[in-house]
Amino acid sequence: RQDDPCTTSRDGNDPNIWSHEVGAAPYSLLIGYPFDPKSPPPTYLSVDLLNKSRPTDKDSQLDGYVFYGDGGLLCTDERVLKNQRGVITDVIKQVTSCLLKGKGLVGMSLPIRLFEPRSTLERMLDRWSLAPVLFEGVEELGAMERFKKVIALAVSGLYISPSQEKPFNPLLGETLQAHWPDGTQAYCEHTSHHPPVTNFLVKGKHFEMFGHLELTGRFKKNSLIGGVMGTVNIKFWDGQIVTYTFPSFRAGGMIFGERTTNWEGEMQVEDKTNSLKAVITFGPERKKSLFRRAVGKLDDFKGEIYLSNSKTSEITGSWLRNLLIDGEEIWNIDVQRPVFHQFPTNPLPSDWRYREDLVWLAKGNRDIAQNWKHRIENRQREDRKLRGLKY
Repeated sequence: RQDDPCTTSRDGNDPNIWSHEVGAAPYSLLIGYPFDPKSPPPTYLSVDLLNKSRPTDKDSQLDGYVFYGDGGLLCTDERVLKNQRGVITDVIKQVTSCLLKGKGLVGMSLPIRLFEPRSTLERMLDRWSLAPVLFEGVEELGAMERFKKVIALAVSGLYISPSQEKPFNPLLGETLQAHWPDGTQAYCEHTSHHPPVTNFLVKGKHFEMFGHLELTGRFKKNSLIGGVMGTVNIKFWDGQIVTYTFPSFRAGGMIFGERTTNWEGEMQVEDKTNSLKAVITFGPERKKSLFRRAVGKLDDFKGEIYLSNSKTSEITGSWLRNLLIDGEEIWNIDVQRPVFHQFPTNPLPSDWRYREDLVWLAKGNRDIAQNWKHRIENRQREDRKLRGLKY
């Protein structure tokens, strides 16, 4: 079976090192750099390893978490919590520096121990891993029923891979190619680094999903608030276009206290041609009283569907449990399981899988991964200077 290039050693016996003579493998951002014994080029990850089967049950997706009493998730993974201790002071210093320079928090340089060996591009695809399930037979549905399926897709992907570990920010021009078992194809490219923007195209048999998303991040007291700015556009075979936005992501306990995770704010789903709109609010319902008493849990949501500005349906549920529209269950976390994407052989040379810091972390060597991370970041800074940018 054909594999990617450079998955075996070029001139040595160490299966993890591609060369002891050449400084970087052919698809490296640092191609042409001299060999550095502290940062040897790794062999690339094999396709079999990249496409290793992932569990799809709820408990596996939420591994390292327990359900929090007030709603949402509580991180109990001691390995992750240990890795994150002692870096808060450094992070705060970088936050101050980024804000003074007018930069977003997503672009901060962080220690390698906070990362998982995945790209943000790949984690983005996980949010759509229920599309093969929810969109099955969608060609037989009318506009309203397809609209409800999009609501289910938008909500159901929120619980997938809520890792406290950070994926790697893509390099400018970094790409990803993937596919699902039903033949759906996915293409992503990181087209802007400041602000960090990714363009995407997902082509299924009866739909296309496209758009661009920008990652945002800011600290608020003891929490990190993450956002995904932009719109996901889904065009069905008959021309119907449904769009949706993401709510905000809150990671609590960043400085002290329990480490919690939840989605909050508002999600909007819209089909302008058919005058359909849904507004979903995450969090407990606030009763209209003197004390604004909260009813429900933090992971609950409630919303409405409007047709020509008239309310037609009620939406209820929890991003950790299920979605109901007018009492009918459209999605259940224990019933519909995600179908994860897989990667092809020999993608574009700009593919995420060829960056050395991520590869070395996947191989379990943090020290070399950290060295490569510094080298790659310095090269990006040099490139930005050549383009006449300040940072």
